Amino acid sequence: MKINITAHRHIWLSISGALIALSVALVSIFGFNLGLDFLGGIRWTVHFEEPVELQEMVAFFETQDLEKSAQIQPAADNDFLITLEEVSDTKLENISTTMKAEVGAFEEKSFRRVDSSIGAHFQQKAFTAIVTALLGIIIFIAIAFRKIPKSVNPWRFGGAAIIALFHDVLIILAIFTVLGAVADVELDLQFITAVLATLGFSVNDTIVILDRVRENLRLQKAHEDFQDTIEKSVQQTLRRSINTSVSTLLPLLGLLFFGADSLFYFILALVIGITIGTYSSIFLAAPVLVTWKKWADRRYQK
Repeated sequence: MKINITAHRHIWLSISGALIALSVALVSIFGFNLGLDFLGGIRWTVHFEEPVELQEMVAFFETQDLEKSAQIQPAADNDFLITLEEVSDTKLENISTTMKAEVGAFEEKSFRRVDSSIGAHFQQKAFTAIVTALLGIIIFIAIAFRKIPKSVNPWRFGGAAIIALFHDVLIILAIFTVLGAVADVELDLQFITAVLATLGFSVNDTIVILDRVRENLRLQKAHEDFQDTIEKSVQQTLRRSINTSVSTLLPLLGLLFFGADSLFYFILALVIGITIGTYSSIFLAAPVLVTWKKWADRRYQK
């Protein structure tokens, strides 16, 4: 059974509007759980020779007046992941020496320090990267589709694509803010990479549809209006879009369930992004374009 997507555009626009409103609410409530890459500090993994309880580690850092700034997470057997706010080398050396004496002998398995000024720099760069990508996309689409009829307006093509991309990014952010609140998942540079990859995949799907719209506008029959052309273009590319997404998701799902733990949330962000991006390309970008055109026509007639 074929669904007329543009004829039922009010349904898809309502669903997307509800998702955007919910995402904004979740982000406002939970906020961003920024990781070490953005906040700066120290991440330290240690392995104790003898069994150590989590409460012992918490009590030790309380004696160091770091109970509010230290996060201690048990990892593998006798392993602990310690996250600290930025402290001096001297203070860190004192912590290490005292911990060996009071808690037990340990081996340092990994150590990473990010200066707070570098973390702030990463925040700025991440924001700049996403904004630049969005602006580049809208300009590219407007130029690439500049020869379509003026009544359609190529900037609407770019605008529809950006609305779909904004929808995708906001939903991913909302999901990860919830994960940050319930599972302490952090937003780091891997997450930003996943968001940018999602933008690229989603806009590729959208451009395929828009390109077919451009061709069909050129071949448009006298009895067809703009909505008919958009619907024809979506139906012609629907199977391709779904097949491309499924073929991309299958290996990602394999990596998600059987890959390295360190990549789990990076792969999860990609899986969510590609799924949402496929939906928005079909059920949001095309309906937005039709609605925008009809609204502009009514305004022009007035």
